[in-house]
Amino acid sequence: MKYLVCNLKNKMGLQEFTKYNTSLENLSIGNVNLVMAFSNIYLARVQPKHFDIASQDITAIIDSTVTGEITGYQLQSLGVKYCLVGHSERRIYKKEINIDFINKINEAQNNELKVIYCIGETEKERETGLTEKTLEQQISEVLNNVELKNIIIAYEPVWAIGTGKTPSKDEIKDVITFIKDLIKEKYDLEFKVLYGGSINPDNIDEFKNISNLDGFLVGGASLNIGNVQKMINTLDEN
Repeated sequence: MKYLVCNLKNKMGLQEFTKYNTSLENLSIGNVNLVMAFSNIYLARVQPKHFDIASQDITAIIDSTVTGEITGYQLQSLGVKYCLVGHSERRIYKKEINIDFINKINEAQNNELKVIYCIGETEKERETGLTEKTLEQQISEVLNNVELKNIIIAYEPVWAIGTGKTPSKDEIKDVITFIKDLIKEKYDLEFKVLYGGSINPDNIDEFKNISNLDGFLVGGASLNIGNVQKMINTLDEN
């Protein structure tokens, strides 16, 4: 069963969210693990019946009394099941580093939330042959310091997010193989690995049959509920 994780980011005002949330009731999920990552301000308004909710962030601050932070306890109390950690946009714009991701994963796990840990190389790192080195650092320096449970890896090359560019099927397969082999070698474990980066209804069919890929993390394309249904239908096809 493939995962379809929809990262809705911060694009929706209240009216747009309300319409979108109502439309979710009419989705036909089939044999797909659907996870919807809403802005934190809307999480309490979602009543999932056939999908799971993810938060787009979680606090990295150990002190749970800090104004404006969102704790794992709060998220868990809302019925949230998953949490995104390490998204490249937060690495770039919020200057988050590995200790932040370690603290966030610990916070999530302490409150029984599953983690979708995002990793990926920049275009410069790719062009200079540093993809594997970059991914190994992002994996090892974080996973060495957390409990290895309920973690899904999302491979999102930074140069492919929101750009319309995607790696080839063979490139994705090779990177997924590297990630899974590394985790098996270092921790003797098998993690689910997703791909994200400019995935949409027009190209998801091209990538869905990559043998070692467990699903997709989708951004902008998921803002249209019709697109979500199309992608579900594609993943649900035999």
